[in-house]
Amino acid sequence: MTPTKPLAQIESLPNDILREIISQVATSSRRDVRHFMQSSPELAKSAPDKQVYKRLNLKPFAKNPLWALNNYTQLMERCLESGNMEAHYIKGIQQYFQHNNTNIGLEHLKKSADGLYADSIYLYGIIMTCRGQLEEGRTYLDKLEWKKNTARGDRCWRHIKRSLRGMTFLRKRRYLTTIRNNKPTRLCNLNDMDTRCHKCYYYKQMLKFVNVRTT
Repeated sequence: MTPTKPLAQIESLPNDILREIISQVATSSRRDVRHFMQSSPELAKSAPDKQVYKRLNLKPFAKNPLWALNNYTQLMERCLESGNMEAHYIKGIQQYFQHNNTNIGLEHLKKSADGLYADSIYLYGIIMTCRGQLEEGRTYLDKLEWKKNTARGDRCWRHIKRSLRGMTFLRKRRYLTTIRNNKPTRLCNLNDMDTRCHKCYYYKQMLKFVNVRTT
């Protein structure tokens, strides 16, 4: 069987089904979408679709937000316009940390968090907690179910630290004030950052955040 035969069968599908197929491919990687498009001009026509941009996997970009936004401006804008939650996470980091546009940055991070992007849930939650908006911040952190298992939140924090590399990180005075005012009792070992309970979890996560190294 020649390799063009199955491709011809795919090309004969209705456009809405083709777009759905490509959008599913997009969840795997941007490279797979490009290869898919190169295989046929007919398939390429269905690729610049809002649903494709919404689902496009941007994990390589999330590792280096500044590089992504500076080198793939048009692509990132299309992803943002299409409601790609990973794109909002990337934009939120750039605005909040690098440009100090805190309100705009938080808008993007909240949108991504409300879209259930885990890294944004953690980052928005810890920022709001450090800013003194404890109820809202803790509500978002609790969505990661750390009381059952801290692994998911810890994984998000590792991703976030990688995303923040090269960023300008300002230790705002309000962060330090919030941490000082919410120090747990001496019953918790505050020097052991890995052992966390309901009394010290938020405090230790805030400490990790304000002490993060981005260089």
